[in-house]
Amino acid sequence: MSVSDRQMKLIKEAAELLIMEHRLTTDDAVIVISSALKKELSARNTSFEKLEKGSKIDRTSFIRSVVKHVQISLESNPYWRTQNLDKSIENFYQVLHKQWD
Repeated sequence: MSVSDRQMKLIKEAAELLIMEHRLTTDDAVIVISSALKKELSARNTSFEKLEKGSKIDRTSFIRSVVKHVQISLESNPYWRTQNLDKSIENFYQVLHKQWD
């Protein structure tokens, strides 16, 4: 799976947010986001290219599911959990959504 410049920017900004708010290393942030993306792409049997050509509703649904996978990963690791997890997850969603509008 190749990654476009737009997709790389989306992942990079989302990773920076996780690094700042959840004490993840760069590698951890990339692994968490990549894993969430792969899980959701596989579950939907789709690709980034199809999503980019699809409707905004499909992209929004995809992003919400990816954010949920990331949230589950953060909640399962006590070192990454913060008291402001809900706000942080909302910020994470906004970053992804803004970049893919």
